[in-house]
Amino acid sequence: MTQIKGSKNILLTLFLIVFADMVGFGLIIPLLPYYAKQFGATDILVGFLSTVYPLGQIFAAPLIGRLSDKFGRKIALLLSIGGTFFSLLILGFARSLTLIFISRLLDGLTGGNIAVAQSYISDFSDEKSRSKNLGLIGAAFGLGFILGPAIGGFLSKWGFSVPAFFASALAFMNLINIVVFLPDSRPAADHKKVPYTFEELVKTFSQPKVASLLFTRLFYSLGFTTFESSFTLFAIRRLNLELSQTGFVLAYIGVVLVITQGLLVGKVAKKFAEYVVIKYLMPLAILLLAVYSFSSNLATLVLFLTPLSISSGLIGVSITSLTTKSVSKDKLGGTLGIFSSADSLVRIVSPLIGAIVIQYVGSRFLGVVVAIFVSIGFVIFRTKFLPNLATMTEHTTI
Repeated sequence: MTQIKGSKNILLTLFLIVFADMVGFGLIIPLLPYYAKQFGATDILVGFLSTVYPLGQIFAAPLIGRLSDKFGRKIALLLSIGGTFFSLLILGFARSLTLIFISRLLDGLTGGNIAVAQSYISDFSDEKSRSKNLGLIGAAFGLGFILGPAIGGFLSKWGFSVPAFFASALAFMNLINIVVFLPDSRPAADHKKVPYTFEELVKTFSQPKVASLLFTRLFYSLGFTTFESSFTLFAIRRLNLELSQTGFVLAYIGVVLVITQGLLVGKVAKKFAEYVVIKYLMPLAILLLAVYSFSSNLATLVLFLTPLSISSGLIGVSITSLTTKSVSKDKLGGTLGIFSSADSLVRIVSPLIGAIVIQYVGSRFLGVVVAIFVSIGFVIFRTKFLPNLATMTEHTTI
């Protein structure tokens, strides 16, 4: 497979698109409970509001990903970012709780832009540079999510609608960026050859290596997302950390992940295949997850979380890169959309799992539970994916 001419410019454009999108996302998420409370939302409704977006993505991400396979990545990105733009306008003008819910549902139902961006990168990246390029997009994701809440908090001084309008302006800039600077990554003639059917996705996931990667990713994400979503509660219960200390740790983890995905992934990918990274780093991550929650002070916690964050960054990109190499390009968007759906499902259930563990089992055992989840994913990877590794090259051609 050859790289598209000007692939560096395309990568920069995609980096900026994902970065701006995640800044906008990070602007809104922390402010939603406050915004909803203005219109009389109960605690239960606020909790349900946080599930509307991932619920929409569960259904929409595979469809938009498959749309990108059939009609092109550019059209799919325009649809996804366009939906975000209109949803944020609705949020900014919202004067009722109903409109806030509609805004989040619309954003979720047109979500899937990250999967499409990953498919875009896989279209023009050769196998040697794919992990590096996917890592850069992951860094844009993390960097945007770090800066977004800070910008949103500052803008909220002038009202909760101001961050929404600012985020919508970022989405509109992204639309212009896509139209002007982003070529479609697949020739129009290729689109006609791709059937837009659910049966095609079923056939794809009937392949043992693809199905095994999906369940590896599902349990890996379940473990790490439970760790992330429950961290603040863990910090309060186990270490009695103040809000500023918890914020520091979370920001530190984010910076480590950005550096890992932006700089370290490319260097590691030059020396080691993705399956090697997963094979050796996932057991390390399992060990670190199992012991971090026994930390008795902040210094020990940071000592465990540093290698854990590095391992997590490398493993996540490696799983995505392996996925892109396990299916043909005309099924790539739909496949990554399914993986995105799995992540959305995990984001719904993981806060509840973490809270139950901390409440009824104890905060010090939270790490053991999440380590068990990741261990299940690792067992699936070792027993189901690796034996099928030899047949993977059959699906890396155009």
